[in-house]
Amino acid sequence: MNANGPVETWHLIDPRPLPGFVPSLFPLANGAPPAVSADPRNDAVVMAFLAAYYEINVRWTELRAVRHNAAFLEQERAALQAIEAALRQRDELENYYAPYGIIAEPIMEDGLTRDLQFTFGSVNAAGRFRAEPVVSSATLSFQTPEKRRRPGLKPPGPLPANAVTQFPCVD
Repeated sequence: MNANGPVETWHLIDPRPLPGFVPSLFPLANGAPPAVSADPRNDAVVMAFLAAYYEINVRWTELRAVRHNAAFLEQERAALQAIEAALRQRDELENYYAPYGIIAEPIMEDGLTRDLQFTFGSVNAAGRFRAEPVVSSATLSFQTPEKRRRPGLKPPGPLPANAVTQFPCVD
């Protein structure tokens, strides 16, 4: 993963128009096909996770098919490595979006992800705020009594180089 995060190329590709797409392996988003939300950024996140879980589903299906063959050891190893790569990509997405409060919880059936339940922090799945933000400000002023200097009293710890202090007891 680069410094810009995983929002580069691999997960922005919608797998539905690609050749070989299997619709039954493409998970739903919150119980329905992915819909257009009020926030296009949320749509990109949803598609990223759907593409990642679709890839996991494809790899899992390939592994199950390989295990039905008699001589499958080499093929099984390759299929397991492909699943591991898909899981790592999914983990990168989760790690990247977790600080933003974005969670994609898979609903599994027979080893396949059938649905993803999305949570977008303070925004619902449609991109609307759960609550209106409240902004307020206040100016407070207090009168403080005059301080008398106490000779020899210094603030705790060393001061940084070129520091200027307004500590009232410093000589």
